[in-house]
Amino acid sequence: MNDLLFYRDLIIKFLSNEISDNELDLLKSWLEEDSKNRLEFDRQNKLWQNSDIKTINEIYQTDKAWLDISRQLEIGEKNNKNTLIIKKTTLRLVIAAASLAFLVVFFGMSLWMHGKRSYMQQAASTIISTKEGEKARIFLSDSTQVTLNSASTLEYKANYNFHDRKINLTGEAFFNVKTNPDKPFIIHLGAMSVSATGTSFNIFSYGEENRIETTLVEGSLKILIGGRELINLNPGEQLIYLLRTNKAVVKKVNTETYTSWQDNKLRLLDTPFEEALRNIARKYNVIFEIRDTSLLELKYTATFIDESIDDVMQMLKTVSPITYNIYKRAGIEDKEYVKPRITIDKRKTRYRSIH
Repeated sequence: MNDLLFYRDLIIKFLSNEISDNELDLLKSWLEEDSKNRLEFDRQNKLWQNSDIKTINEIYQTDKAWLDISRQLEIGEKNNKNTLIIKKTTLRLVIAAASLAFLVVFFGMSLWMHGKRSYMQQAASTIISTKEGEKARIFLSDSTQVTLNSASTLEYKANYNFHDRKINLTGEAFFNVKTNPDKPFIIHLGAMSVSATGTSFNIFSYGEENRIETTLVEGSLKILIGGRELINLNPGEQLIYLLRTNKAVVKKVNTETYTSWQDNKLRLLDTPFEEALRNIARKYNVIFEIRDTSLLELKYTATFIDESIDDVMQMLKTVSPITYNIYKRAGIEDKEYVKPRITIDKRKTRYRSIH
């Protein structure tokens, strides 16, 4: 029984994205030992997905959902009133966890916890999306791991890993691709595609940006542009493809700068103000309104980790000639919440008279 409780705890850590690499290895080994273990995983997964959790906002307002999950799963820490508790911090990250079937079937099946609903589409393809301010961890059927950044979408066919391994991506994601020379892992990004057999890399490809960035951490990548130009990428290199000019540039980079978003860090490196605000908006789920277009000439180099949006704006104000106002969230009838709006204007210079 104690062993079962231990692995139940690992399952919940996996679903809440708090599992370590060593614990993940233990969980995978346990699942492969016996089909009964796989059934147990499936049962706990269903309990997790079908709990009383309705929306992220509701969870932050009440303990009821957490207590319900704790009782159903029989895990957590007991306080002096014998009440089981699971830490609320687990839902800072939205989880898109593959069901147990990823270990035993050819095609992937992912559950998407996204706002009010869980969404699964298998007939033609599976689509996993995150809202702004959310992230998701996905385990594909070939054991490839994907971390999806905010406001991003991953799509793959129901027969993924049966004949090939092809996906579509919009947004940003970090990939740990399972090695398979016979079935290259191919990511379609509009006019550009990335091919890997087994490697770790980051892709930045938001629709509103003028570029696609591919940053290689380990292994090797083959990048095809416009169906013609083939570029090989080595570890520590980044390819930037400029969409408007149809030009590609390869340069050496510090890869941690472009992958640290997984650790909830936001890095700006000589970043134009408009782009910096888009990055901040995606991370903090806010809307910016720039009142003076001359501010677009500003550039920023900074690293934000656990700062609040108020702290971030105050830091920007300290190092640049801006003033801002934050209009906080306001409830509406259907209990959804509109995004906070931040207006930014140029700070007026004050002159002192000399008599």
